Amino acid sequence: MIQEIDLKTGLVRFEWHSLDHVPLANSYMPIGHGGTPTSPWDWFHINAVSEPPGMLLIDSRNTWAAYSVDPIGGQVLWTLGGKHSSFKMGSGASPAWQHDVREDPSGTFSFFDNGGTPKVHSQSRVIVLALDTHKMTANLLSSFTHAKPLLAPSQGDFQPLMGGNWFVGWGQEPYFSEFAPEGSLLFDAHLPSLYQSYTVLKFPWTGSPPQPPRLVVKTGAHGGLVAYASWNGATAVVQWRLLSGSSSRALAPLVTVARSGFETEITTSATPDYLAVQALGAQGEVLGTSVSARS
Repeated sequence: MIQEIDLKTGLVRFEWHSLDHVPLANSYMPIGHGGTPTSPWDWFHINAVSEPPGMLLIDSRNTWAAYSVDPIGGQVLWTLGGKHSSFKMGSGASPAWQHDVREDPSGTFSFFDNGGTPKVHSQSRVIVLALDTHKMTANLLSSFTHAKPLLAPSQGDFQPLMGGNWFVGWGQEPYFSEFAPEGSLLFDAHLPSLYQSYTVLKFPWTGSPPQPPRLVVKTGAHGGLVAYASWNGATAVVQWRLLSGSSSRALAPLVTVARSGFETEITTSATPDYLAVQALGAQGEVLGTSVSARS
């Protein structure tokens, strides 16, 4: 069942029941799995709902299909995948136990195609389909798989990015990856082994910590000073400017260096009484200044 709820009043504005529109026989979930008051038979299993223009797009994991639903009357306009697809499914285009169906900006449709469990595909994948609503065909445009074959029993998502790349969360398998449009792997990472993610998304982000940068000063091995500059969480720092002077209130630029990792080392042969560092952005603007420290 899905509902649209008015947040101001709590009233249900729209409600749709799968039992009213999809036969029980369309399920791939064996009826022996559940069927008690505490563990009912999960025959349909909605795991994604979105609102492309003119329809509701509803994904059913356990019928291996997505449904285009009239947002006014609730009638199923077409079915994509499953036992009674409205579209003739091309080679490799049929999902199984899938998640996260969506209509993409280009007009294609994508699934995170789990393929298990029980195991149907050799590994989980993302599939992008082109629908022809005149010929009623669905053809596979592209498929993305992990270099280490992953079979995610549950969860998983697929995000189209600006510029054509794709970002994938592998659900119960604790990986997330970014692919170029032609399928080459651009980025890959994983969480600890017992972790999992229902959804992984990528967005532009800038970290601007409320606390100032930090400065630690030590005597150099061959004289002079070594300053260590860091600013935990800051993402826009491009350079560090070391300030020096005889007073904490009278500091002038001494040297500027490029940021190099979490903590940037700055060496100087000078031995002023006080030092501080300024974090600089891409245009040389001051993003933050540390508390001054005695050398």
